[in-house]
Amino acid sequence: MNILSLVYLPIVAVVVFVAIFRRPAIGAAIILALVNFERVLIFNGISLVKLMSIVCVGILIARMFVARKGIRLDLTTWLIALFLAWIAITSFWSANQSGILSELVSLILQSLMYLLMINLVGSKDDLKLALWGYVIGGTVLAVILSNTMINLNFLRSTEMEIAGLGINLAARMVGLNLLFAILLTQLEEGLFAKFCLIGVAILSGVGSLLALSRGNWYALAVSAVVLVIIMGVKNRLQFTIKQFAVLVVVGYVAFYSARTFLFSEYGLSKLQERFVSALTFSDGASGRFDIWRTVWDPFSEKPLFGHGFNSFKELNEWKHTGAHNAFVLIAVEDGLIGLFFFLLIFGSVFIKLWNALMEKHASPIALGWGMALLVFLGTVSLVDTAVNRKYLWFVLSLITLIVHYFGMSQQIEETVDEHNADLQIGTAKQFV
Repeated sequence: MNILSLVYLPIVAVVVFVAIFRRPAIGAAIILALVNFERVLIFNGISLVKLMSIVCVGILIARMFVARKGIRLDLTTWLIALFLAWIAITSFWSANQSGILSELVSLILQSLMYLLMINLVGSKDDLKLALWGYVIGGTVLAVILSNTMINLNFLRSTEMEIAGLGINLAARMVGLNLLFAILLTQLEEGLFAKFCLIGVAILSGVGSLLALSRGNWYALAVSAVVLVIIMGVKNRLQFTIKQFAVLVVVGYVAFYSARTFLFSEYGLSKLQERFVSALTFSDGASGRFDIWRTVWDPFSEKPLFGHGFNSFKELNEWKHTGAHNAFVLIAVEDGLIGLFFFLLIFGSVFIKLWNALMEKHASPIALGWGMALLVFLGTVSLVDTAVNRKYLWFVLSLITLIVHYFGMSQQIEETVDEHNADLQIGTAKQFV
């Protein structure tokens, strides 16, 4: 480390600390931008994502004492705590205790992303800022992903990494970037911002195609269908042409660009092969079905309590560390009790969406996007060990925040604000 670094780093650290203290959502935006490169952005051996998360936790604690700001806790937060407590208990009967403590701490830190995000984001503008943070980082990842796949002539393996992420994880992060970019086009009012976000969505769509990740394709396709249905129903089947056109244009331009200008002849054949296998499961979902079959007997032996946290790699025939399915992993390691707690977490977020759906003046945008993102998480959890991925936890928090701040239609919200300004009633419902 040179002398200039010793001078500038403290100054930068102080500026960042003050900025986040004044507006915590800046911390959320930085974390979500960096999360796309967690394993390659390292400072003195510590991931910048973890470093920024620690800084933000410290700032939130400081704000509790200095600015008298409280900590938000909702039902989902308590259910996550209950889930983690049960996992910690199951670790005692795991046959292999090697490295189990570090794995447990890692899972706890991953899941704390939920609590961190709902406390850093305090308004509609804060939420948009946080989403912009992810979009900036996700766009860079999409470019790196596309460039890597083209340079490798679309040869992929589960061992390859893109910007420090596994190929499938990188594809899902880019898929999320596609969804967030389109979401922001509906939240932002500026025409220039909308055009930029449509460009980002197209770029992310291209990256999602080039990555050849079938799980990502499933998740994006199901999310798009759910989005159209929910928003159409809430608008009494009058789904606006503008919103539908954005989805069509992004999908068509991304596919046309990738197919015409980026895919090689081999790449096109690989695309067709992956697409056919996605429809027919001709390769057993890349061996996932075989992995799941091998753990049926161990699950049957201890269905209620499981074999203990971090035990999956010892129980499957191929010694895979991951189950490529969050529900299978939890059922085998933590039993039906652990699976029940995990489903309760999803259920608590779904209830928030369902309650908003029953509201007469609920916003179709908030409901449609909240449900689409929840379906995305559910779908990728079927093909990925999502429970120990940060994206599961911060996307759950973003769904909660979307419903909280955008769940009421704009017209009704303005009426409520006008009539209750003297009571200082906020524009969103309290966290429940």
